[in-house]
Amino acid sequence: MTTITIPTTVGIDIGAETTKVVLGSAYSCEIVRTDTGLHSFPTAISFQGQSRHVGETATGTTSNKIVHLNRLFLLEDNDFLKEYYIFDAKTSNDGTTHVTVEYQGDTSKEFSASALVAMLLSSIQKNVQATMRRMGGSNLDEDSSSKISYILSIPPKSTPEFCEQLLDAAYAGGLETVQLVDSSTAYAATYRRKFPDFQGTCLVIDMGHGQTSVSIAKFGTKQERETEDIETEETNGSSPPFQIVASKSTASLGAASVDDKLWKHFQSTNPKLSQIRPNSKAGQRLLAGCHKMKHLLSQLPEGSVTVENVGENDTDVVLQATRSILAELCSDDAETLRTIIQDVLHEAGLADTGVDAVEILGGGCRIPWVQTAIQTIVGSEKTLSKSLDDTSAALGAAVVGESANVSEVVVTVPEPSTEVLERRKNLREEEIAMETLDLEEKAKSDLRNKIETMVLELRSAKQGKHGGLLPGDALESYLNELDDWIYSEEADNANLQSMTDKWDDTNTKIKDMCAEYFDAVEKEQKAKEKEMEEEAKKAQLEEAMNGGGDVDEEDHDNRRLPKKRRMEIVMKNKNEATELFKDGNWKFAAARYTKALSHCAKFVDLSPEDTEEVNELKVTLNLNLALAYTKMSNFDQALRCTNEALVLTDSNPKAFYRRASIYYEKKRWDDAKSDIAKATKLAPDDKAILKLAERINLQLKKQKEREKKMAAKMFS
Repeated sequence: MTTITIPTTVGIDIGAETTKVVLGSAYSCEIVRTDTGLHSFPTAISFQGQSRHVGETATGTTSNKIVHLNRLFLLEDNDFLKEYYIFDAKTSNDGTTHVTVEYQGDTSKEFSASALVAMLLSSIQKNVQATMRRMGGSNLDEDSSSKISYILSIPPKSTPEFCEQLLDAAYAGGLETVQLVDSSTAYAATYRRKFPDFQGTCLVIDMGHGQTSVSIAKFGTKQERETEDIETEETNGSSPPFQIVASKSTASLGAASVDDKLWKHFQSTNPKLSQIRPNSKAGQRLLAGCHKMKHLLSQLPEGSVTVENVGENDTDVVLQATRSILAELCSDDAETLRTIIQDVLHEAGLADTGVDAVEILGGGCRIPWVQTAIQTIVGSEKTLSKSLDDTSAALGAAVVGESANVSEVVVTVPEPSTEVLERRKNLREEEIAMETLDLEEKAKSDLRNKIETMVLELRSAKQGKHGGLLPGDALESYLNELDDWIYSEEADNANLQSMTDKWDDTNTKIKDMCAEYFDAVEKEQKAKEKEMEEEAKKAQLEEAMNGGGDVDEEDHDNRRLPKKRRMEIVMKNKNEATELFKDGNWKFAAARYTKALSHCAKFVDLSPEDTEEVNELKVTLNLNLALAYTKMSNFDQALRCTNEALVLTDSNPKAFYRRASIYYEKKRWDDAKSDIAKATKLAPDDKAILKLAERINLQLKKQKEREKKMAAKMFS
């Protein structure tokens, strides 16, 4: 036997809603996660002012958010999802789709579908490299992209035009070594990996958001297995071979088509919804309600969903439906699915004998009428297995890339012409230029945040220990001036140099104006550090005299402590966190707030009054923790903490204010407006709340002005 070294492969499955990425066996088939730990990347891009946001950071429902990127390669006028798109997408005479957005001051900036997917793949590549380094690939250097083979899963029998545009995107995104594999092959490779001894035929049905594929793989016998003479370091033995004997896919059937059927049903039968357009904000809210209804009816025989601000005069509307109604609405889709399955069985020559195993996956296959349609063809006695999951196509692609005969199973594409190579080169240069702009925007944002942080900290410092050393009216006047500048058009349009100059000027002026205050703070800090050093030495000495031991045992105990003792531990951690926060040690402050919250979960035998007290403390700790995460620009974790707080209370204005400020940072203006309205209702005279409300309204006004410009451009 010949032993080969496993190549470094990455499997990528670009879906309509999310993109999954899995490393090959050389990295234990690790799932590549997003910056916030999600196991899939939203297949979306958004543009906001001078910035672009890729994947999980693409937010909002504006015309500048582009979704379903993979469908744009061959976007047809009769695409059932197209009427719901808020963004402007048009197909050129050459068959390529271009999207018009506002970006970098250009209200009619055009990007091709390949350029948009390139943005996603370029972002994903960075996470791939980071994951490899985390797993010990420290030898990866700046040219490591050339050592990695990217295998992209595509729908069965994809057109040459689709393949060419996807490869354009891959090369433009910096993926140097790229191959395409049919998703049916990828699923078979994953199935073989999971069930190495399986023999026979397996029918795989995948109904995703906007695509349905059906394929049949035939897995060889043990005798055929023994003919393989290549052994990998990972498996220490070959798996049975397989062959794709039939496959078919369609982009006109998917879980989203169910949402579409529900949307049209409710819009046509409810007078309050009769005037709604699919691509309006109300239409999008109704679509989200239909999406919830679909999930409800996948679990229950009937469902009811309330959609806010969707009826006339922004009234709420209650949607109601049953499984039988849904099945009736989707009867044509059920027939389409049955026909596809029958066609694949006929192609494989199994129409009479059937298959040995059936695998279903994708969100659509959770819907009862879909499962009924499948069993109508394969037989009600046949088990619909769910051994494959939503990462199986990406995993299979990575595994296929490791195969010794990879050239026999990947999709064959013609050698790129000189014209194609030139096009890819231009796309790559454009992407690199935008990445440079992204870095500049991030640097500008960081400087702007530093100025805002300084303003907030100085306002808070007035109430602190050395607040009396701060100049009163002069400082307040300057802070108000900075406040106005931070949210001005001048700040929005500032370049990196002018932003740097602004920070330097602000920092110098504040240090001069508040010199006495900062001197006092520095002296106190040095005294604290000296005290902490002495305490640490004393603790070490005591530990040595006691023969060692766990000095922080209280943080790990699960004893049934009295309320008083447990509260002492909670408050100790809370107070330490507050001190750390005041000193700017936000990471360690967050750790202490988290520890305090963990001890809040260990109270036992509480009276109703005690429970109320502990819940109030949990709210405070969550809000403090949210602020610490906000300081670290970890807005997703901050949002999680505010949500935890609001689960415990709906009458805390600070909780709504804090979440509104996080939504503001994430540029989710509508959500921010909703929360700040609730905060204002609870505390109508709070100046901080009123100030944030003004800023949110200003951003909403700017957004409407941009949308009007876009609309005028589209219809001019």
